[in-house]
Amino acid sequence: MNEIHPDQRFLDLSEKWLNGTITPEEEKEYAAWYNTIEPGAVLEVPASIATDSEQHRKKILQQINFLKTPVVPMYKRVWRRVAVAAAIIIIAGSAYLHFDNKNHPALVSAASGGDTTKNDIYPGTLGAILTIDNGKTVVLDTVKNGKIVQASAANVTKADGSLTFAEGIATTTAVEMYTLATPRARQQQLTLPDGTLVWLNAESSVKFPSSFAGSNREIEITGEAYLEVAKDASKPFIVHVKEAVIEVLGTHFNVMAYDNENALETTLLEGSVKFKKANNNVLLKPGQQSQLLPGSQIKMINDVNVDQVVAWKNGMQSFSSADIRTIMRQVERWYDVDVEYKGEISTRKFSGDIPRSANLSELMKLFVVNKIHFRMDPQHKKITVLP
Repeated sequence: MNEIHPDQRFLDLSEKWLNGTITPEEEKEYAAWYNTIEPGAVLEVPASIATDSEQHRKKILQQINFLKTPVVPMYKRVWRRVAVAAAIIIIAGSAYLHFDNKNHPALVSAASGGDTTKNDIYPGTLGAILTIDNGKTVVLDTVKNGKIVQASAANVTKADGSLTFAEGIATTTAVEMYTLATPRARQQQLTLPDGTLVWLNAESSVKFPSSFAGSNREIEITGEAYLEVAKDASKPFIVHVKEAVIEVLGTHFNVMAYDNENALETTLLEGSVKFKKANNNVLLKPGQQSQLLPGSQIKMINDVNVDQVVAWKNGMQSFSSADIRTIMRQVERWYDVDVEYKGEISTRKFSGDIPRSANLSELMKLFVVNKIHFRMDPQHKKITVLP
């Protein structure tokens, strides 16, 4: 095993980088050294360091070593004990890269293409557009908390980033239809009239009635949504997504049905759901995922990492062995950018967790460190991925 004995200067810079106090000049110096470390190399405490500071330096090196150690199953377990703040972690091949999410400078050498933070692209936020079937629309980004729709059919209240739909006073009023849609760079949480909770990811929508008056509770979804369905054994909950149907009584599940993704994925966290497409249907158990593939073939996946599937709802973007194009499709939706590719693009796989609050430059720097090149054009909201 290759052991490296860094000098006092490197240890001092390591500590500054970990606690976010490193200067831009020191960052360049540190990056020039750090980026030469081969994956799997172990940093040891130099013999020249005094005994009274050895324990402190070991702690620093322990943190640095976990940035490079190729033991994939260990990183999440160990990092919880040594991280100083919420982190962005990217695993490229066998290497880990860590960036503190508290104004932490990214490690980019001078040869990587310079500073990308001068002209940045910011992440998405809460917001959506509510459309009532009478044609009225409400842009939630522009209205304050409180009742935004008050009618005989339904009352709609906005509070702290969420939207709640309650049945109106006149129960004999004809049912109204609502559509809540999130454009790019927006997500929204809402409560349906029956108490079901829905989280919409970017470029998604849910269509639903002002009351569930019939024998079923039926809604339509596009894009991606996470649902916690209110239990009501007398009224099954039915989700129409593309040409498929998901039937539930009371359960927690995620459905991902973007047009530019390879499959329509339904992932069950709690309870049970039946996924149906034409004459094919499968019953999901917690931890299972159904994938509707071209040709109406349904593939079942067991032991899915459900935390990773719903990470978007919890403020993270999570990847597992994802290629650049897969990651960039999510980037397009959350940062409202267009991505194009030139030349032969790397087929390397990436895994990791990235806070959705991170600016786009922070994410792009992670790829630069891993020798993936790009051009960012904030003015035209465009990313070009290069060989």
